[in-house]
Amino acid sequence: MSRPIVAISIDTEEDNWGHYGWDGATTRNILELGRIQDVFEKWGARPTYLTNYAPLAHAESVSVMGELAALETVEIGAHCHPWNTPPRTVSGERHSMMSEQDQETNRSKIQAVVEKLNSELGVQPRVFRAGRWGLSSSVSRALFDLGIMIDCSVSPGIDWSDFGGPDFSRSEFAPYRFAPDEPMTPRGDGSMVQLPTTVGFLRGQPGWQNRLRTSLQRSRLSRWRVIGALERFGLIKRRWLSPETSDGSTMVRLAENSLELGSTFLQLTFHSSTLLPGATPFVADEDERGHFLGAIDEVLGYMSRRGVRFCTLSEASSALFS
Repeated sequence: MSRPIVAISIDTEEDNWGHYGWDGATTRNILELGRIQDVFEKWGARPTYLTNYAPLAHAESVSVMGELAALETVEIGAHCHPWNTPPRTVSGERHSMMSEQDQETNRSKIQAVVEKLNSELGVQPRVFRAGRWGLSSSVSRALFDLGIMIDCSVSPGIDWSDFGGPDFSRSEFAPYRFAPDEPMTPRGDGSMVQLPTTVGFLRGQPGWQNRLRTSLQRSRLSRWRVIGALERFGLIKRRWLSPETSDGSTMVRLAENSLELGSTFLQLTFHSSTLLPGATPFVADEDERGHFLGAIDEVLGYMSRRGVRFCTLSEASSALFS
């Protein structure tokens, strides 16, 4: 049996969490990436930095990204925040989901990121994530037009429709092929590949737990009280494989359950801006940043001892679907 694959994706972007305006993006967090790269190198991990337009528009952050792009162990992919990526369109939170934009608008914005990656870093990206997980057919068709055949915008089990985004509550937890017109539907002969981030449960099979949790969330009854009670009993305890929302021991439990159930692919994900204390809700100060880095170190150490194969996202796609 082949070793399970573990990929790490970092949404590499501006500092300005919750700001959806055209102007004012800063990228101080990019100067902190060396801290996490040291952890990756300790365990032989091969991260993919999914980079949006803002870090490519500032000389200091371009210099850091250039050093990363030169490493054999690193992949640079593409990421897009439609509110501050040219060409200029209506910004604001209401218009922040790529899934609500038409194909031509999405194509123009993704192309702007691709051209900037090429001109500043000499990189032709092979993999993409939509900002705020905003995947739709207008995004995947645009990617197909631009020759990007790997997407990682699905967060399984999560419904973003309250924010104007896609509903992934019935999406696959495992990687799959798909056609550009139907990005949430697995298709064996699909020309594109979806590599979902890892969202799962701390024990038991994810299928029935996901269906029950989704049903409860949509109920008019005291849904969160019921969900909380079931979580206390260890049921439907859903967590992300992300140090932003899970500590190290929780991520280890999630990874352990997933691997015991036969998962062949796990993806850990977070935002580069979390490395800058105070830039996101997840890390407020230096102490919390230490805990954040420690959580990543803990789960990567566990995975290394389990004998997983660390891959970049495009390497994972090749290994799973070639």
